[in-house]
Amino acid sequence: MTPSSSSPSRSALFVALGAGALLLCGLCGLVVAAAGASYFFASARSAGTGPIIAPPAATATPRPPEALEIPIEGFQHVQPGTPLTYDHYPPSSGTHYPNPMVWGVYAEPIPEGNFVHNLEHSGIVILYHCPEGCPELVEQLQDFYDNAPPEDQFNEVKILVTPYDRELPAKVVGLAWGFQLNLYQFDEADKEALLSFYQRHVNQGPEVIP
Repeated sequence: MTPSSSSPSRSALFVALGAGALLLCGLCGLVVAAAGASYFFASARSAGTGPIIAPPAATATPRPPEALEIPIEGFQHVQPGTPLTYDHYPPSSGTHYPNPMVWGVYAEPIPEGNFVHNLEHSGIVILYHCPEGCPELVEQLQDFYDNAPPEDQFNEVKILVTPYDRELPAKVVGLAWGFQLNLYQFDEADKEALLSFYQRHVNQGPEVIP
């Protein structure tokens, strides 16, 4: 008896149906997995526990330097050349010599006893410490002095610029009577801060004198 010719076709059909069913199940599994993942991330985001994408870092705006208030150390006058000591260096008040200096830019260090008297007269003193020389900084300070506006009362630029023998806490230090401004870069922002310091403190000391 010969085999029926319909048997191979029936077997092929069963194989095809089985493969189709497996493929359908696989597709269903992918759909379910994708849906589950979507639900998980949506739930996590709403709960605040999901992956966090950091926003672009904001560019911080540098804060302008702030003046430090220094305790007043007195007003006494002593004879020129008398050795002086201060509680705070550089001094912004305290015992000093009777003669202040003419306002301007100096190449040689002005004694503390003289520039403290300039502070008592309500001017601003600008110090820098460059034992090895710093011609570029000196030029910048000269330019700052040349372009500073005169104060209103006497039409004077009441600024004294001098090198300083002692170490300083910053590249440039501005002094007013009882105040200190540390400038670490002396860039444009520092120059603006120094100009504001001058305008805020000029003629605000114990003696308002040209």
